Amino acid sequence: MQHFSALHPSQIDLSLDRVRALLGKLGNPHKQLPPMVHVAGTNGKGSCIAFLAAIAKAGGLTAHIHTSPHLLRLNERYVLGGSGVMTDAALADVLEAVQSANDGAPATQYEMLTAAMFLAFAQNPADIALIEVGLGGEFDATNVLENPALCLITPIAHDHADYLTDDIANIAAAKAGIIKPGARILSARQSEIPRQILEHTSARMSARIAFAGEDFHAREENGRLLYEDGDQLLDLPLPGLSGTHQIQNAGLAVAAALHFGWDHRAIAAGLEQAIWPGRFERITKGKLANLAAKKNAQIIVDGAHNPHAAKALATTIASRWAKTKNTLVLIVGIQNTKDARRYFESFVSLNPQIICVPVASAPNPMSTAQMQAEGQSVGLAPSIAPDLGAAFEMAFEAGESPMVVVCGSLYLAGEVLALNQQK
Repeated sequence: MQHFSALHPSQIDLSLDRVRALLGKLGNPHKQLPPMVHVAGTNGKGSCIAFLAAIAKAGGLTAHIHTSPHLLRLNERYVLGGSGVMTDAALADVLEAVQSANDGAPATQYEMLTAAMFLAFAQNPADIALIEVGLGGEFDATNVLENPALCLITPIAHDHADYLTDDIANIAAAKAGIIKPGARILSARQSEIPRQILEHTSARMSARIAFAGEDFHAREENGRLLYEDGDQLLDLPLPGLSGTHQIQNAGLAVAAALHFGWDHRAIAAGLEQAIWPGRFERITKGKLANLAAKKNAQIIVDGAHNPHAAKALATTIASRWAKTKNTLVLIVGIQNTKDARRYFESFVSLNPQIICVPVASAPNPMSTAQMQAEGQSVGLAPSIAPDLGAAFEMAFEAGESPMVVVCGSLYLAGEVLALNQQK
């Protein structure tokens, strides 16, 4: 797999011609899948898939699952229905098959990984396939899918400006690119421009679209999740994933499950049992957890990596932290392609202590000096640590019983989980 990474750049290319040609050489495995759910959007895609996968499992169904990026190991991107995360041997086999079929033709790493996903899914049985878009929608390599059983679109916001521009209309148009003629679409709540574009695209494609907040509703009430649409009202447990924003992600997953006619008991069980690492995940075991315990500190890791996700994270932190006397510390590492000023702006009302760290594993890490300057520009006073280990040492000494939240990049979240596993 290291040889594979060296041969193919990780940069995403906004075209489908190469991946279609490669899949043709492999026998078009993307046309040999079980019913497919295609998921696009800016934030919440992975959480929505995690809920839907858990609901399917609770109902006795098997699901292929494709998500990206991974936190620790490439294998995490591929879950085979009935057998779990792909083994190293199985992944190596499909990557070798893709390499051989491609025979040196131009292809990005992401195109090759997507082809490997389709090949692996076609070779193994499952009841449903849950497939996350990597970037955008229209020209994402997963968008070779022709007849998805259902398309889900999570909230659309600014992100990936290096590929999709910083114009929300262009971003929404790219996400809407997964809408196929006659398809069934379920969308999260959207701001005005994305909503108009999704509605217009659906009408042009003769596709049926339903919006959260209009056609179906999910809300927290008295410690329960209430889901309501034109046909029914469901009283469900709160989702197992932490964060106030998970109510809406769970609501979209419930709407999808009901579209397929899945059992209400499975829906309830799946909401509680869903697991999605690196999303407001409290670290309770491992090397870092042991160090934190000595300082009566808690560590939370969240992959929030753009301003929209940062606002959701800030809301969740406020709901937890406001009830305590804990010192709030953010350890932040951001990629150079992100809007760091608007990211930090989301946390101003919390007035946290901030420690900027380099993200060693990211392809385009922002310098700690630039992060510090962006934080200062909105009235915060970030400090700098040379690495994660030093950052945690600083955070644990920041005040009484510190609440330490690591955020800014999924790459950083992966680095924390890897550090926590070290013996």
